[in-house]
Amino acid sequence: MSEKMYGTVLIKASKILDSLSDGKPKSVQILSKDTAINPPTVSKILTTLEYLSYVSRTNGTKQYYLGPALVKYGSVRTNTTNLVDMTRPNLEKLQSIIDETIHLAIPQKNRVVYVNKLEPKHQGIYMTSKIGMARELYSSGIGKAVLGTYTPDELNAYLKDRDLKPFTPYTITDKDELVSEVAKVKQLGYAIDDEEQEVGGYCIAMPIVNHGRAIAAISISLPKFRLTPSYKTKIIKELTITKGEIENELDK
Repeated sequence: MSEKMYGTVLIKASKILDSLSDGKPKSVQILSKDTAINPPTVSKILTTLEYLSYVSRTNGTKQYYLGPALVKYGSVRTNTTNLVDMTRPNLEKLQSIIDETIHLAIPQKNRVVYVNKLEPKHQGIYMTSKIGMARELYSSGIGKAVLGTYTPDELNAYLKDRDLKPFTPYTITDKDELVSEVAKVKQLGYAIDDEEQEVGGYCIAMPIVNHGRAIAAISISLPKFRLTPSYKTKIIKELTITKGEIENELDK
């Protein structure tokens, strides 16, 4: 980060809130492990966040979760909520053709954040993702779709000093291999996550580009055992159609 940040406690508080954004109650020790912030500091920040109702905990427990004060921000109209509303008919149409988990995500701080998720209507196995959950760019299909829009300089800046930690035995952790993978995304126009984020999961994703930059990405995720060559071809075709419809709408 080129500019000196003011108020590092705010950055630490943001990391704690990000950790809690998956909806799971967590202890001080778990939050400390997630954020790499020492437990006494986590505890002090939680005390302030609890006073402000940004986090809550059940009486008598030491498990924290996101608090009610954050709800008021959910009703504020933003570019993100506008994008979710605008794309909902497109994603619902896509799901009527491909009955799998469909995601819409936006790039945020070198990660992607899910802002909409459509569950399959007639399938018995569901993806573990949740709205508000963040994924790393390098390990997720929807993240690699965004990386595929980066210039060489932007990709180098992203990879500089970045530790590519494995989430599964199949996560790409070699930077040269990731560069090759991103080049393939540029060539094909779509990215895949072949059990790189979750064992048994498969994802195909494409960026939503407006004015030359990826403002979002869409994906279809499914258990890998359901994937066949013909089904993959159909998914890519329908994703391409949906991507084009959304980008045309954005250009109006």
